[in-house]
Amino acid sequence: MNEIMKNSRGFTLIELLMSIAIIAILASFTMTWIDTARAKSRDTLAISEFHQVQTALLLYYDKYGRYPNETPVMSNPYVDNFNNMAAQLVTEGFLGSVPVAPANHLYHYYNYGGTTIGGLLVTSLETYPDSTGYSGSCRPWPAGAANWCTTNPTKDYCLCNPY
Repeated sequence: MNEIMKNSRGFTLIELLMSIAIIAILASFTMTWIDTARAKSRDTLAISEFHQVQTALLLYYDKYGRYPNETPVMSNPYVDNFNNMAAQLVTEGFLGSVPVAPANHLYHYYNYGGTTIGGLLVTSLETYPDSTGYSGSCRPWPAGAANWCTTNPTKDYCLCNPY
């Protein structure tokens, strides 16, 4: 029995501390990767929902010859306009439900009337690099303007629905 005790050996304190340090480093890398993946997922959801809303807006325009909310509603005209407009699209049967913006996003809508901009949908993306226009989006205002969606590089994702 004494010989069995001599051959069995535990971990030293240094070995345990090194193992814990390695696990902590791996955990921090994993958490960073998971946070980035979640942010990318939220961006993808926002873009997807915007395209669904854009399709519903086109169907609404085809039926009525205009886009919803030609005048601002309530106290926050951009967010409230989005919710009001989306509710109208749901009522008309063009959209299944009012989209709820994922964390770290706000959905904005403003109807610029009979212009080349028309009904503008805007949100900011988290993980995309600043751009002067993401694929499929629009930038109706010149650089330096005090509007959304200028040709300045930003994370704004904008969809124009022209008349």
